[in-house]
Amino acid sequence: MKAALTTLGCKVNHYETEAMRELFLADGWTIVDFSDAADVYVVNTCTVTQTSDTKSRQMIARAHRANPGALVVAVGCYAQVSPETVAALDGVGLVLGTSGRREIVSRVREVLAARKAETRVLPAAQQREFEPFSAVRDSRTRATLKIQDGCVNFCSYCIIPYARGPLRSRPLDEISREVSLLANEGYREIVLTGIHLASYGRDLAGQSVTLLDAIHAASEPAGIARIRLGSLEPLFVTQAVAEALSKNPKICRQFHLSLQSGSDAVLRRMNRRYTSEEYLRAVELLREAMPDCAVTTDVIAGFCGETEEEHRETLAFCERAAFARMHVFPFSLRKGTRAETLGDHLTKSVKDARAKELIALGKRLTERYLQSQIGSVVEVLAESDGAGYSGNYIRVSTGAPEGEIIRLRLTGLDGETACGERLNEKSFISV
Repeated sequence: MKAALTTLGCKVNHYETEAMRELFLADGWTIVDFSDAADVYVVNTCTVTQTSDTKSRQMIARAHRANPGALVVAVGCYAQVSPETVAALDGVGLVLGTSGRREIVSRVREVLAARKAETRVLPAAQQREFEPFSAVRDSRTRATLKIQDGCVNFCSYCIIPYARGPLRSRPLDEISREVSLLANEGYREIVLTGIHLASYGRDLAGQSVTLLDAIHAASEPAGIARIRLGSLEPLFVTQAVAEALSKNPKICRQFHLSLQSGSDAVLRRMNRRYTSEEYLRAVELLREAMPDCAVTTDVIAGFCGETEEEHRETLAFCERAAFARMHVFPFSLRKGTRAETLGDHLTKSVKDARAKELIALGKRLTERYLQSQIGSVVEVLAESDGAGYSGNYIRVSTGAPEGEIIRLRLTGLDGETACGERLNEKSFISV
């Protein structure tokens, strides 16, 4: 039997797709490219924007065209919040949403064995326990481990709490066991990811644990050289947290703090729980503790009622924060969110124009950051293409074999890829 899988959306979705791919492989399936003929197509959908919904439907239609007799399985956030809509699409025979994916192979076999033409829509009830997928081997050197799921912040613009459900955390002993296995396999870098990573541990009844405890558990195996973190909330970064991170030599000095807007008035309408000054303080704490760190962010352009002055406030704030990289998105209204009840929605042309301006600023800030790093010494984990990433997420051409960590002094740039001179051949660490 042949299965093909594809992903839309965030890094967590990509992680979950790879985990499902491994489940099919373990059951003896052959994995083929999504454009090839397959018996089963799995589409991991996204619903963060209206465009994401459209692309999810398009990928389902593409699968059905590739093999009209195949079973199309819809999983992920769009399938969770709009199961009936997804179930009505041609070819869809199974809708799993964001629950039950550990059993995807057995569910698929049930549907195929039943030979039923009608769609089976599973209950859309949110999962209450953490879904224990194994780590995903992104390459021979880096693996991603999902340790948290769910969100209860209910930002005005965001559909994800409805799609992902309540907070669920992976127990510390499971993190330790999984990372130890990865270390024994020769993996050097572990990426800890989640939907709302900073909330790790809040749901673990009777346990006083936080994300710092999860980081410690992942750092313990001797073979692991680097721990990279997914997106964090700015209020998580206190002085104590920044100092704790700085004292862990395995922590990659790149931190993604979601901003969304640099205007306090817009942040309030978004139901974000910090002010621009509180956000900036988090950035300052990280840089005081780790001067070499890179801070990256997300920004939404053109939220409900955003004035030109508020947009200018965001531009000025991003300049002040001096981000190393910015991910910019025009605001997209999601049905069922609080933003639906807010008035003064901007036109697409205004949102796109403001996004374009923010993207241009982001490119300038990235160039400025990269230029500021010329002359600095970095450690790079080499990947299969002869390049790799430093701890502060600068792509560097190394020429070193995959899996080796090399120290270089950065000497120049080719676009957004840096080059450098090796400082010590003995600094190579072999996988």
